[in-house]
Amino acid sequence: MSSFWEKIRRDFPLTRSGLYLDHAAGGPLAEPVRIRMQEALRENALEADFAWPRWMKRAERCRAAAAKFIHAEPEEIAFVSSTSQAVNAAAEMLAGEGSVLTNVCEFPSSTLPWIWRKAKIFYQKPRAGGILALEDLQRQLRPEVKTIVTSSVQYATGFRQDLEALGQMKGRRYLVVNATQSLGAVPFNVKACNADIVCSNSYKWLMAGYGGGLMYIRSEILRKFKPASIGWRSVKDPDAMKNRKTAIRSEAARYEMGVPGFPAIFAVGAAIEYLMDIGIEKIFRRILELSAYAAERLEDRGFRVLSPREERFRSGIVIAEMNAAVRVWKRLLARGVFVSPRGGGLRIGPHFYNTPEEIDRLVEILSACRDEESRNSGRKGVKK
Repeated sequence: MSSFWEKIRRDFPLTRSGLYLDHAAGGPLAEPVRIRMQEALRENALEADFAWPRWMKRAERCRAAAAKFIHAEPEEIAFVSSTSQAVNAAAEMLAGEGSVLTNVCEFPSSTLPWIWRKAKIFYQKPRAGGILALEDLQRQLRPEVKTIVTSSVQYATGFRQDLEALGQMKGRRYLVVNATQSLGAVPFNVKACNADIVCSNSYKWLMAGYGGGLMYIRSEILRKFKPASIGWRSVKDPDAMKNRKTAIRSEAARYEMGVPGFPAIFAVGAAIEYLMDIGIEKIFRRILELSAYAAERLEDRGFRVLSPREERFRSGIVIAEMNAAVRVWKRLLARGVFVSPRGGGLRIGPHFYNTPEEIDRLVEILSACRDEESRNSGRKGVKK
């Protein structure tokens, strides 16, 4: 391991107590992010609401950092509490525009808000290996389809969509992207991919803790649609406390209806600054190297890898096919190894601070657990 990554690794104390390769489920806080969060809590304890003016300025700096991170404008960024909140806001705007095209692989938070609003939905099916081919998608772009909903990376397969090509293909339709499994791991440029709305939580690859997230809304969308729900901070001058007028602000922040969740916002800002200091391109290359190594080592030990192997489709997620995945997962937990049962097997998700040596350990322990499960299953099948 290079001295650079070795130094970065020190920012993650959990590396000293367990084998954590589960960032597709949830990520740890880097020490600089944790310290920033604790500073905010300390200020809350010592100053309470007297810290409000300073916190509001700090929140706007976090908004500017988030905008820079995904190549947006600060006015196009709203802080949210979850991906589900953001997708619901997207569905409020777009469900009445026409039919939706998505795919059968999506996590429920991508689809349920549209179903709830009775939008007509068409589902693309994947090819072998979980590939959601753009040629197949294009064939389903009926005239009545007005919105395309997709994840940038699929949670149960690791398939990474070519968003720039999809953005060129969409025509005059709306493109809504669930970036939960890519933000913090994959470079993201909302302008290059021609996205209209992008939604993500904070706690996975972004590693900013729970209870936060981001929503990007293209400026043209903000001008065209009004929010279905508002609060006292949705208006242009919230501090005026006018209870008879609804002069809605023009920025995406109008979706931040009440008092800001300052600790979560500050964590998002701190995590983004931390990742930008390292370099998202460098992070992405490191993750692809680790996930490729994991796939190779798994195959060397006789495991079938279900996630895409072609470079242009790969992400940080690797799925190893596994019978009785939940039982094997529990065996791994008992040994201090963290992965998740997903996608017909076990989902492995290394981040940049992980090492090839950790992957070697995982494969050895996983092989032992598989063999143990096989022996137990064989004994159960013996007649007495």
